[in-house]
Amino acid sequence: MSSSMTVTGLLYLCAAGFFLLLLVRAFKKLRIYKLTDYLLIFYLGALLTTALGLMAEEVGWLDVLLHDVVRHLPNYGLLLSAGFLYALTYTVFRDRKPGWWSIPLNLSLLATAVILDANLLGLPEVLWAAPWREVTRFMFTSKLLSFSWGLYLVLILLEVLGSYRRSVRPLIKKRAAFWAVVLVVFTGASVLFLIREHVPGTFLLVLTGVGLNFLVLTYRLPDLRYVIVAVLSHGTAGLISLLLYALGFLLLERTFLNRWWYEPVYTGLFLGVWLLAFYPGLLNTVRATVETLLDTEIDRQEDLRTFSRRMSSILDIDLLSQVTIDLICEVLEVERGFLYLVDEQENEQGPSSWSLRAVQGTGEPPPDLDHLPGASPVAKVLRGEKRPLTQSELEMIPRYQTLPEHIVQWLEEVEADTFVPIHTEDDWIGLFALPLKKTGASFTEEDLEFLMTLADQTSVALQNARLAENLTNIDHELRRAQASTNTMLDRISRIKRSASDFISLKAHELRTPLTVMSGYTQLLANDDKLMADEYYAKLIKGILSGSESLQKIIDNMLYTASIQPGAVTIDSEPISLLSVIDSISRELSEKVQARKITLSHDGLGTLPEVYGDSAALRKVFRYLINYAMTHTPSGGKITITGRHLPLQSDLLRWEGVEVVIRDTGIGIDSDAQQRLFRDFALPVGASLREIDRHQDAGQKSGEQLAYVRSIVESHNGRIWVELLEKDKEHLPGSEFHIVLPLQQQTHPTRPVK
Repeated sequence: MSSSMTVTGLLYLCAAGFFLLLLVRAFKKLRIYKLTDYLLIFYLGALLTTALGLMAEEVGWLDVLLHDVVRHLPNYGLLLSAGFLYALTYTVFRDRKPGWWSIPLNLSLLATAVILDANLLGLPEVLWAAPWREVTRFMFTSKLLSFSWGLYLVLILLEVLGSYRRSVRPLIKKRAAFWAVVLVVFTGASVLFLIREHVPGTFLLVLTGVGLNFLVLTYRLPDLRYVIVAVLSHGTAGLISLLLYALGFLLLERTFLNRWWYEPVYTGLFLGVWLLAFYPGLLNTVRATVETLLDTEIDRQEDLRTFSRRMSSILDIDLLSQVTIDLICEVLEVERGFLYLVDEQENEQGPSSWSLRAVQGTGEPPPDLDHLPGASPVAKVLRGEKRPLTQSELEMIPRYQTLPEHIVQWLEEVEADTFVPIHTEDDWIGLFALPLKKTGASFTEEDLEFLMTLADQTSVALQNARLAENLTNIDHELRRAQASTNTMLDRISRIKRSASDFISLKAHELRTPLTVMSGYTQLLANDDKLMADEYYAKLIKGILSGSESLQKIIDNMLYTASIQPGAVTIDSEPISLLSVIDSISRELSEKVQARKITLSHDGLGTLPEVYGDSAALRKVFRYLINYAMTHTPSGGKITITGRHLPLQSDLLRWEGVEVVIRDTGIGIDSDAQQRLFRDFALPVGASLREIDRHQDAGQKSGEQLAYVRSIVESHNGRIWVELLEKDKEHLPGSEFHIVLPLQQQTHPTRPVK
């Protein structure tokens, strides 16, 4: 065994050891349900087998095998590696099961080559002969291996180029670009193997193993600019070092060559030690120069100072989020980002949990996370360790691969690459969710350090903004309470006036007939002849007793008008007027058809919901429609229309709706306008159920319209009638207008006086 063979064998052994280290690293980072990891292991295993085979051939351990098999042994490894590389490429860029057909095909081609080299089929040495050329069995096997290898390279290249062209994601495009570089190196290694330059070919295979190991197992690919800066910096610094070494060596040799104590070996050693000490400073200087020339140096301290000045007076959370995210997008070159507010949820039976609520950032806000358990590894990092959590950790580390389904779904919907927590001294109050950069690169360590500094500066402003938001909410609640109180007082005042009007009116109406009846009864009681008859005396005394009782009732009514009245009870809820009126129309359909009346509505579907008592408003519209049907002859029409009233309209001070019920009936006398809705007012302390009982008892139309008016005004609305003309021949019809306000959260509604 020659010395050169021993050195070459050691080189192959070192390459095999390096492949073994890559295999161990791949096994340590093996992820659950990640087929790409297993295919990477198969590829590295093929490279390891190739290196061991070359070493065994070099030291003569394979002399027992057939000569053709030994000669083609590197090509076997090359074909096996190309097959696994194609399957790995297909899986990485299509994110699905690999083209399984390639693996059996690869193994079949390999088995065919081995069978031909071992001549297990007993074929002749010359398979085909011609006067100008002959094809031997060894040549045919070589061509088969070369063709198979070339086919796989073409398929891999097409897959990478297709993925780069199809994908719109910067991460995929960047991965495809790096993958193409690895493919070029693999192609170079294959060419060297084909021309039997195995040592440099093995070195290139080592580079492909390192590159694929990094691309498959690393989610956070480096920014291309940083790669360019690093390559140019190290390359330039290395070239300068070599030039300094050569110039120093030549200068020292020219100066001290004739001295008896001069030794070239010591001179080279001295220059090497000196350059090792000098290299770090030289590298930093070269890097700074390259960054300046490429304009990649960023003054982030100035950005932080500017941000601190801008957010010092911000108390609005949405504005704070916008300012912060805009700075991140500008400095770190990302398209969007989001700020989450974090609230702790106390749990008496176990550890605390957190809820994450998104604030408007740039673009549509992402979904919220209602429940993040404190025992979750995500919470332990963000809350406990107070450091950023990256997508690469979620992809690579096994403990993150058993997260609950709702957290996994939230992570997918957010589409963030990095989560940066925002902490005060004791509490976790916020979270930045940021995607990859526009170039597809992940954040560097310098970027993460900048984000943590930004989060520290944001924490105080965010806490102040949240306190201001809480105070604003409390102020709104107080205003709502005050508005509700004022509305209720106004409602009570109106009901008081209605009750007084009703009692006074009915009392005066009853007094006239009661006075007449009492007078005549008293005359009968003064007639001795009638009173002498026991039967007539009993009747007259009964009438007198009833008159006295009725007089007491009238007196009680007048007294009641002078005391403090109660209020109508209203249960407020969102109501769709379209649903209410449409339901009443269906209930009255048989009656409408029997009367041959056309009942229709238009424009109600565009009306917003109003807040009020559903049963009460249903009674209003039911009676008004019945009223219109009662006064409309057969063959007539009843039309119900609606429109939205903006703020400060002529009909209402606040935002509301107007519904108009128009018929083609006999109309209403204009003389009845002043008393149309005032023939009856609400009793003292009456509730809506009591109104139901009064209406079911068959009150007159004027009394029922008074109930309708009371209900509408109890909702802070208005009701009136137009087209006041009565004509049984020409049928002018009438229009009832009902205006209802939209109940606001912070402002009461008041009708226009």
